[in-house]
Amino acid sequence: MASTVQFAATRSMTLLRQIHCPIESRRWPAGRAALVGMTALWLFAGLLSALPAQKESVNARQFDQAVRPLLKQFCLGCHSTEKHKGDLDLERFTSLNEVLRHPKPWQAVVEQLALGEMPPKEKPQPTAAEREFLIAWVNAALDDAAQARAGDPGPVVLRRLNNAEYTFTVRDLTGVDSLNPAKEFPGDSAAGEGFMNTGNSLVMSPALLTKYLDAGKEIASHAVLLPDGLRFSPNTTRRDWTDESLKQIREFYRQFTEAGGAETVTQQGMELDKNKGGRLPLEKYLAASIDLRRDGKSLDALAKSRGLSAKYLRALWELLNTGQPSILLDPLRSRWRAAAPADAASLAADIEKWQKVLWKFSSVGHIGKLGGPKAWLEPVDPLNTKQEIRLKLAGPASGEDVVLYLAATDTGDGNTNDFVVWHQPRLVVPGRPNLLLRDLRDFAADLTARREKLFASTASCLGAAAEISGNTNGWELTEISRRHGVEPDVLQAWLDYLRIGSHAPLQLAYFTNQLPKASTYEFVKGWGFKDTPSLIANSSTQAVRIPGNLKAHGVALHPSPKLNAAVGWRSPFTGALRISAKVTHAHPECGNGVEWFLELRRGADRQRLASGTAQGAKEIQVGPIEDFAVQSGDLISMLIGPRDGNHSCDLTDVELILKSSGEQGREWSLTRDVSPDILAGNPHDDRFGNAGI
Repeated sequence: MASTVQFAATRSMTLLRQIHCPIESRRWPAGRAALVGMTALWLFAGLLSALPAQKESVNARQFDQAVRPLLKQFCLGCHSTEKHKGDLDLERFTSLNEVLRHPKPWQAVVEQLALGEMPPKEKPQPTAAEREFLIAWVNAALDDAAQARAGDPGPVVLRRLNNAEYTFTVRDLTGVDSLNPAKEFPGDSAAGEGFMNTGNSLVMSPALLTKYLDAGKEIASHAVLLPDGLRFSPNTTRRDWTDESLKQIREFYRQFTEAGGAETVTQQGMELDKNKGGRLPLEKYLAASIDLRRDGKSLDALAKSRGLSAKYLRALWELLNTGQPSILLDPLRSRWRAAAPADAASLAADIEKWQKVLWKFSSVGHIGKLGGPKAWLEPVDPLNTKQEIRLKLAGPASGEDVVLYLAATDTGDGNTNDFVVWHQPRLVVPGRPNLLLRDLRDFAADLTARREKLFASTASCLGAAAEISGNTNGWELTEISRRHGVEPDVLQAWLDYLRIGSHAPLQLAYFTNQLPKASTYEFVKGWGFKDTPSLIANSSTQAVRIPGNLKAHGVALHPSPKLNAAVGWRSPFTGALRISAKVTHAHPECGNGVEWFLELRRGADRQRLASGTAQGAKEIQVGPIEDFAVQSGDLISMLIGPRDGNHSCDLTDVELILKSSGEQGREWSLTRDVSPDILAGNPHDDRFGNAGI
């Protein structure tokens, strides 16, 4: 009986040792942890009370003279160093010190002896006294080993957060629930107890440390620096951060504004709503101010009950009650003082008319951008001292003259000190020099003479045109004009009309397929085909790899094996240009480079201005070509083609800059004009209002 109680107590101590670390390392609820702890202590105390008051310790002599012979007789036949069935080798325990140093196998031994499982039934069996002796001796040895280690928790392992703990900690710290920094980490393994948050299972390796550093960089890419600190965003680009801030601003104002009041504008043939929403419901504020005047309620309480901005309602109240005298506002104040709530709509309608005259309502998303508005509301002065007048003249109905009258009168204040200056009245025809009205008579007379001259030489000009159209070896205008007895400019007019020679229409093949997204970047868009040829542009301030290098606000071309890809600029005027370009191979690490050509296209004629190859990361500077004469409709183009038919890794960054001569010269830049909104059209309008440039 004493041996049985002693064995039970020893096993209980063993169980307590086994559950000790899990209880310590696991965050159990307080009630459950207390219940487990009290139950274990109660069981332990009860078992200890059944033990003898004093118990002898084991000694080395007893092990050598009594225990080892029994082991040799009944156990070593199966559990020797040679056989060690069940991974149990009892032959290696040659001394008591070895037993006390490695007590774990003996826990299994005492269990098998107490249950009668060992030795097996078919093997020689010890007597009952021998079995009780072995059980008692092993339990005593285990107790000595436990007492020798009393107070020692064993090896304390530094633990890291497991994958789930690390992920949830990062999400709690950043406030971004979409972050998953441990997605590339290896899965957590379980320790012997079956838990994945014990120190023995949470190891750290050099490879895992590298993944932690990569995860830290990924988390840092979501940090948005603020004037007073930082915040974390689900996105990683400046454009998305700006959109998030704008969304917060719109959400704030949406509390006190209403949709409607949109203005319809036409862009690229599409009708769009401009300034949709964001307007204060003026009628509601006027009605609230009338009720406030009539009933004397609390302003803040009234605004809150009606979902209005107390700040704006107070400003409106003060303006209508105590504002400075105003020619514009005094009549409105008089009407407001006598108005009932039902009159708020008519008051709001009158105010809206003046708003359209005195204020410009801007888009919040464009505030602060280059060339954009500086504020949501910008004052407008309705009084102008200078006004440009454009009038489209219709052709005469029956061959009669078209008469245009220029007249001016006063606005009702008398004509004292009223002066009107008609500055350069002129006729404007696209593609032609402006014709001042003062020169119209001379121009008409000259035009009549030229028309008579033109028609008089019709047969000769048509003969010369026929010769030119059939000439495949080249021709010279002056020589053909002399041979047919016509003036060169008259012949040129006929050639233009007949579209013969260099003035035949320019034939271009435009990309028609849109590429709404390149790689995984929403801000990289373009035209062409999914494979090649194609043209793409980066509308952000972030340089990316797609996989070639695409600069911030960059434009890049990729040819196919048999087709060049090109960008071009069609001249909207006749004059002189300064032409320069940059070409950079966007795949410096692979491919055999590209061929590039800078050309002038005028009708069916083509003139090559410069050419070369680009390979590697070096930027090729083309030009500048100074004072280059162009005519309206001429095309300056940059072509990118494969070298030797190999188009692999041929993405090429291109910049084309053209600047007209003179102090008022304009500059066209491919990247500046096209990259912000490349999908707006192909051909694309320039920022000066010229279509299809």
